[in-house]
Order: sequence, then C-alpha cells, then structure tokens
Amino acid sequence: MRTLCLALPLLLPVMAGAQNVMTWLVPDLPPASIRVDGRPSDGMSDQQIAFLRARWPEAEHRVVYANLKRSWTLLEAGQPACYSFTLITPQRLEKAYIVPASLLPPPLLIFRRDAASALPLNARHEVELATLLTQRQLRGLLSEKRSFGAAIDRTLRQRPDHVTLEVTPIGSYGENIFTRLLLNRADYTIDYDFVHAYYLSRDPMLRDLQTRPIAGSNTPITMGFACPKTPWGKAAASKIDAILGTREGAQMLRQTAERWLGNDSRQRYGEQLSAFYRQREKPMLGLSTP
Repeated sequence: MRTLCLALPLLLPVMAGAQNVMTWLVPDLPPASIRVDGRPSDGMSDQQIAFLRARWPEAEHRVVYANLKRSWTLLEAGQPACYSFTLITPQRLEKAYIVPASLLPPPLLIFRRDAASALPLNARHEVELATLLTQRQLRGLLSEKRSFGAAIDRTLRQRPDHVTLEVTPIGSYGENIFTRLLLNRADYTIDYDFVHAYYLSRDPMLRDLQTRPIAGSNTPITMGFACPKTPWGKAAASKIDAILGTREGAQMLRQTAERWLGNDSRQRYGEQLSAFYRQREKPMLGLSTP
C-alpha cells in the first residue's frame, strides 16, 4: 500500500490510466487538511483518509491538493476521484454521491471589533444577514465558490447589486481573509467555527476579530466525501461508506472533528452530534456496489 501526493497538473493523465487507484482530492483548507512539507498531517481529512487507506489495502492511494472549484469541475466531468471535504447541500447531492462524515457547527459572522455597533441584530443577538447585505458602510469579504448552507447561500445569491461584498479568488481561504480584516481592508466575512479556531491558535492577533451567530443558520452542517455520479463513483462511495459505517469509524470521525470545536459548540450541539455519530456507526447511503 502506497500513498502518493501529486501535483494538480498531473491529475488528469494519471487518473485516466488508473485501474486499482483511489485518488483523493484534498482542499488546502486547514484544519480540514494541514500540510507539513507538502504532505498530509493531522487535519480532519488527513486523518480520515489515513483511516480509510489502512482498511483499503488493495488500492494505491493518491492525494491531490485541489481547490474547491477545480475539485467540483473534475467530479462533474466524471473523473475517478473523490473530494474529501465537501459541505452536503441538495445541489451537490444532484451532482455527486456524497458520504456523510462529520457534523460541525454552522457558520458564523466574523467581524472587526469596530464594526460591531453597525451590525443589524435580532432579539437573540444574531446577525440579520439580509439586512447587513443592504448596508453600504460595511464591507464584506468572501471566498469564491464557498458554501455556507442553504439559508446563507440563498441570502447571498439574493443580495442587492449595490452591496459592498467582495468575492476573492478561490485560493484566499481562512488566513488571507482574516488578515485582510485585521488590516482594515474589509469589515466582515463568513466562516466556520473550526476554521476560525484553527487560525486563532496560530495568530493571537485574531483575537481582535469577533464572532456572532447568523439568524436562520443555527443547524449544524454535514460534511462528507463526494464521488462522481458514475459507476466508478458509486462503487467508491459505497466502499467509503462501508468502511466508515462501523463503531470504530464513527468514533474516529467524531474525534477528528470535535478536536477543533470549542466548549461552547460542544455544549450547544452535543445532542445533535451524538445522534449523528450513532447513526454513522452503520452505512448511511444504501448504495450497492455495481
């Protein structure tokens, strides 16, 4: 059993000739994946792939770092590879077989401290995102192609034309966006609790940024492995689902995810997390391998 890390330009020709090869598309998005010397280490996806790889010895496993946009382009083209960390949405379920793997807290609004007084809040002190997007005085900053769940995605799609919301190229995840907030080049962004917590652990300056929940987005999100809607993809998704669908698999998935959650998130969503991982002790997709 070997694991190779490949550059993206090599991906298509390598996969085209692959027989018993499992190619994992991995985002460069800590802590989903944490690269050390160009190789996977102890990110969520890194550990999950290592678990799958150890129980799938008949395949040669290859890791390819690819951004979200490129990964979904490959999946929609039917390339034999699976993307390791995707938010599960109805739109994505139409395009891929997706194996649920992790339950995580919903996205937050992350903002500069001096923008706090201008945020539109409801009675529960949650940010009213639709109202915020109509305000010209606050500058938003998001990364292209990111998804934040159905409610937030819908609000972002329906935003007015005049809104001061910049959408950056796909590579500007996490640290780049948070740094731009600290430099007063934007006032707020939307991101996940676990992403913010990871970068905060690396840069104490991020303590100057504050967070608030977003109204209408209080349901935990489900992340998973996405494989193409092809016979190959169905077989790969079924295999992944079967390996993860055990008590050992569910415990591993919970540990890799909850490592990055704060105490508040664990307490707030504890019952939902427990219910999800109890369900994850068995295969969840009901796919049969062709």
